[in-house]
Order: sequence, then structure tokens, then C-alpha cells
Amino acid sequence: MRLSIKDILTATGGRLHAGSDKHAVTGVTIDSRQVTDGSLFIPLVGTQCDGHAFLIDALHNGAAAVLAQKGHASLESGKSFPDTGAVIMVDDPLQALGDLAAYWRKRFPIKLIAVTGSNGKTTTKEMAWQILSQKHVTLKNQGNWNNLIGLPLSLFQMDDSTEIALLEMGMSERGEIRRLAEISRPDIGLITNVGPAHLEQLKTIEAIQSAKAELFESLDSSSTAIINADDHRVAGLAGRTQARVVSFGIGQGDIRAENIRDDNCSGVAFDLVLAGEASPVRLNIPGRHSVSNALAAAALAATAGLSLHDIVSGLESFSGVPGRMETITLDDITILNDAYNANPTSMHVSLNVLAGMRSANKRIAVLGDMLELGDMSTQFHEEIGKTVAQLNLDYLFAIGDFSKAVQGGALSGGMDSEHIIICDTLEALSKHLSKQIEPGDALLLKGSRRMNMDKIITLLQQQKEIHC
Repeated sequence: MRLSIKDILTATGGRLHAGSDKHAVTGVTIDSRQVTDGSLFIPLVGTQCDGHAFLIDALHNGAAAVLAQKGHASLESGKSFPDTGAVIMVDDPLQALGDLAAYWRKRFPIKLIAVTGSNGKTTTKEMAWQILSQKHVTLKNQGNWNNLIGLPLSLFQMDDSTEIALLEMGMSERGEIRRLAEISRPDIGLITNVGPAHLEQLKTIEAIQSAKAELFESLDSSSTAIINADDHRVAGLAGRTQARVVSFGIGQGDIRAENIRDDNCSGVAFDLVLAGEASPVRLNIPGRHSVSNALAAAALAATAGLSLHDIVSGLESFSGVPGRMETITLDDITILNDAYNANPTSMHVSLNVLAGMRSANKRIAVLGDMLELGDMSTQFHEEIGKTVAQLNLDYLFAIGDFSKAVQGGALSGGMDSEHIIICDTLEALSKHLSKQIEPGDALLLKGSRRMNMDKIITLLQQQKEIHC
């Protein structure tokens, strides 16, 4: 990477406050501890920390330039900045981060793919990357770098070797997807599905649909919008884009799955139909919902020009994403670690995967709260409890502020009260669980990220060591 100070001033509309415009920037960071010679340090203001407190440290550590918000106290305090780098004033550092990423993105006339949706977007992105990277140098955003901070930082990783960029887009309010699309200028956009996530902020499923639609609305006539034909809320967005529309679905769509064969917990197979050709595919991850993610990834790859053979090869080499229906074996107990996040739709999907494991001795659901559901939180948790009962799962363990609602739903669905255990802490839950589980059992861990349900795996391992 190489940007001049003049490039940064042009991209951000900033003004040189101190230092020289002769420096060259060779990297961008928002963490002063990661500053190296040639870095541009962008100080963001968070709930716990204000990056402006580290401007001088960044310059001492070799930063070629730092941004600062106009009128910020750090500029009015009378402190003198070292003359080792440039100090550039901008209206808003977060806005400047995105503007600079957009400026950098324009230097690369490559195909850029954007993926969003209420569920499955990370798995779809990773599946698509597995396919695309067989033939192309493909950039993807790492982990949860899918927001107004992470996506711009991902774009700065593009260089002359990059052939395709594959970016996941997350959002929690209206306007975020539009801004992310403005920064990244996607050529291909895909919405996996629309479900009840972020209701606390957006209030209604219709508002969520409109927020996701911002991706399609940002595409021009030279672009491609990929829709999930199985989701009527996504399919209904086809008329809200100028782009060419490609569809995928189970039994319907331009790219579709037929003859699905579910192989308990070890995987799922189906016939992939694309452009009049069909090929069998076996996924090494469980659940029929994985087929929809695979179809979405196949649609992305096909739109990017890959062959059916390459698509099948990539899908079959995909081994899953940690924390998302990740299968772990502990003393002949099968653990489905789906604890990365949760909303009502993904919770129902995961519970159905557990219910489908009919060869298990006992099927045990270990559930934490689903967060950010607003006024409907209690209702959604009651429905999850009722689902556990209706699926005839053997035991329910629940933790969190809404655990009583889950319990109430399970009882109303006819589940035996002796098979429902409510705990206040993960430690207490793991102790009760360790007494209940036996070899041959299947265990689902599911809850929103802040519930830290995956810690139960470590706690169970520790309980095993104590018993030994």
C-alpha cells in the first residue's frame, strides 16, 4: 500500500493541521499499538476509549500521519505534536475511514462481491471463498470485520495481486448497508434471507427487509443481484434493483438443489443443478439449512464465472466455520457448537438439526438468551421453548434473563419439568450437564454471542478432568 498525504487530504476532505505533506502512508490502523513506520493512525471514539488519547504515541511509534476530529480537545489542549508525521483534521474519523477505503477501492478494477442477510452470511461467504480461491486470489474480510470499521480495514488489504474481493456486510440499523455499499461498490450482491434479527433497533421485520434491501438498491444495471427464491421477503426485493437478477433455491431458481439426502450429523448430500447441468455434492457439515448456504455460494461463484466442476470441488472441501454448527466430539459425546450468535430463525434451524440426530442416545439443548429482540423477546423465547418440546428433545438446559420464558414455553408444549434445568451461571450449568451427559449423547450449544455459550465446552472438559 502506498498513499500520499495529498491522497488522504483528497479522499477525506481533511486539512493539514501540523507536520509535512511529504510523507507516504503504507498501512492503516485504528489501534495505536499496531502502528509501525509508515502507518496512518485513525483515532475512533468508542464507548470505552477515545483513540485521540494516543495520537502522540502513534507519531512517536513511527506513524506517517494521524487523523483527528476537528475541534477535539486533543487539538485544543496546547500539546505540541512531534514533527515526525502529518496531523490531518477531519470532520469525523469514522466517516474518513470509509471515505479513504472507498478511494483505495477505486484503484482496483476487480470484481467485488457483497453478502448480507439475517442468517448464514458468514458461512456463505466462507463457502464462496473456498470455491473462488481455487482459481483466483480472493480477498475476504476476516472474522466479524463486516461493519463500518471492519469492512474499510478489509479493503485496505487489497493489492495488485487481488483478483476478487468477497465481503460480508453486517448491520444493526438503517443506512449501514447503504454506506458499506457506497464504500465498496459491489458488482455482485447477495441477500441470504431476512429474519427477526436486530428487532430491538429496527422494531419490525419489514424494517429489517428494507435495511437489507439497501444492498440491492445500491447495485447498478451492470451488476448482479442474487436472491433466495425460498425466502419471500428476499424474492420480493427483485423489483428494487436495477441489476440483473439471479435466483437460487431448493427445488426452484436458476441454481437449485434436488434430491437432498441428510446424513444425520456427519453431513448432507444433494444434486446441484446449474445451467442445465447437474452434479452430486456432499457437504461435510450437518443440516439441511447448509444446502441453502451452499446454493448461495454456488450462485456467487457461478456469477463470477466458475464452472460447475470447480463449484462442486470447493463445496466438498469446505469444513465449516468455528462456532457455527461446528461438530466437536468429547468422550463420545457429539457437541454441536453453534454458539457464535443466535436469533429466532437460526435457533429453530439448530434445534431441528439436533432433533434430526435420531441415533443419539439423548438429544440435549443447551440454550442461552437471544439478544436484541426488543419488545418481542419474551414471546420469541417462549416459542423456542415450545419448539424444544414439540421436537421431543430429551433435555433442555437454559441460562439468561429469558430462561424462564424458554422454560414456560417448553412446559406449555408438554415437556416434562424434570427434564428442564434452569441455571444462573455457566459454571453451574456445566456441573449439572456433566452429571447428565453420557457417551452417545448429542448436545447443542446455542445463544447470542454475549452469552458465551461456547465456554461450556471448556467447562465440561474441566469437569471431566476433575472426575478422573
